[in-house]
Amino acid sequence: MIIESWIASLLSVLLSSVGVSSVAEGSKIYVPSLDHRFVVTLSCVDLVGISLWAFIFVFVVWVYVNLEGRPMTRRRYAVFSVTGFVAFFFTNVLRMFFEIFYLSSVGTGYVSYLSQWQAFEEQVGIGFMFATFFILLFSSYMMLRKTSRIFPADLQHGGLRDTASN
Repeated sequence: MIIESWIASLLSVLLSSVGVSSVAEGSKIYVPSLDHRFVVTLSCVDLVGISLWAFIFVFVVWVYVNLEGRPMTRRRYAVFSVTGFVAFFFTNVLRMFFEIFYLSSVGTGYVSYLSQWQAFEEQVGIGFMFATFFILLFSSYMMLRKTSRIFPADLQHGGLRDTASN
C-alpha cells in the first residue's frame, strides 16, 4: 500500500538520522547491520485500535466538558477527534521506530529471538499509546479550563446567549 511505503520511508529516514543504516524497499525496511527486513504493516486492526484510542480520548473530553459545564461546539469535538487520530497514528509509527532501533542497538545475536518479540512489542505499543493519551488529556485540560462555565441558572434565565457570545 502507499501508506505503508510512506511509513517505511519515514522510518528509514528516522533510523538513518540516529545512526542506524536502513533502506526502505517498498513496505519493507532493510537494516544491513542485522541483515533483516522488517515489514511495515498497517492492518485494519491497527486502524481500529488507533480509532478506538482517539474515540476514548474524545469521550473523556466530552465527559469533562459536560461535568464542568463548559461550552463546546461540534467543530471543536471534530478538531479533538482529528488531533487524537493523528497523534495516535504517529505514536504507532514512533513505536515501530523504537522497536527497530532497539533491535539494532542490541545487535545481531537477538535477531534469532524475533519470535519472542511480539510480547515486548505489545508492551511497548501500549506504553506509547498510554503516554500519548495522557499527554493529550493534560493538554486538553489546560486548554479547556480557560473556557467559561455555563451554570444551570444561566440556562434557565436565558443567560446562555450571553455566555456563548463571550
